Amino acid sequence: MLSRECCSADGQMRAAGWAVLLLLAVPMPARAGEPADRGISMSAWAGAAVDRTVSAADSGRALHDGVPLVGATTLGNIGRLAMGGAVDATPGVNGDGRLSLGLLLGFQPELDGTRIQLLGEAGRHRFSDVGGSPFAHQLGPDTWLPYAGVRLGAARTVPAHGMFEVGAWLFGRYDLGNATVTNVSEFLPGTRTDYRLGGWMCGVALQGGLRLEAADPRRTEEMMAAR
Repeated sequence: MLSRECCSADGQMRAAGWAVLLLLAVPMPARAGEPADRGISMSAWAGAAVDRTVSAADSGRALHDGVPLVGATTLGNIGRLAMGGAVDATPGVNGDGRLSLGLLLGFQPELDGTRIQLLGEAGRHRFSDVGGSPFAHQLGPDTWLPYAGVRLGAARTVPAHGMFEVGAWLFGRYDLGNATVTNVSEFLPGTRTDYRLGGWMCGVALQGGLRLEAADPRRTEEMMAAR
C-alpha cells in the first residue's frame, strides 16, 4: 500500500516538475522591463509532496513518505508586487487529514506572457485524527501549528491575455513549533502510539483557473502619448 502511494506521489512530482521547467523555459523578451499588468488569479491545484511533518515519537520514522494535496489559491498583483491567500488539504482515509490556511506575499514579474511567481507563505497547519484507522483514533482535539514557507511558480493565460490560466508550483514549508498526540486502539485497551507533529514538507503541483487583468495605467498613458 505504501509503495503504491509513494510511486504515485513520485510520478505526480516528476510530471509537475517538468511542467515548471517547460513554463520557465521561455526566452527573455525585449519588453521584460515594462511594468506588469494588474490582475487577479483564482486557481485550483493538485500535487504531491514529500512529508516529514508527522513521525513516530519513539523511532522518528515518518508516518507517510509522500502525500497528495489539493487546494485553491487567489493571487492578485499590482505591478510586480503580488499578494493573496491559499488553502489546501491532504485527504485522509478514516481521518489522518491535514489542512493549511496561508497568506502569500512576494513578486510576480511577467516575461513574454509568463508570470514568474516568487512568494513567501505564512499560515496555520491543522492535523486531524493523526494515525486514524477503522480500529484506532486520536485522543484530544485537532492540533494547529504555525508554519512558514516559499513558493516558486510559473503561470500564463491561454490564449495570451485571455481568461484561462495554467501553471505549476514548487513549494516548501516548515512548521514553526511541534506537539505530541496519542492514538489509541479501539479493540486493544492500553495499546497506544505517540506521534510527533511538526517538520517540513516540499512538493510540486499543477494549477488551472481564471485570470482577470487590466492594463497598467502607466503603460496606457505611454501608448496614448505616443499616438
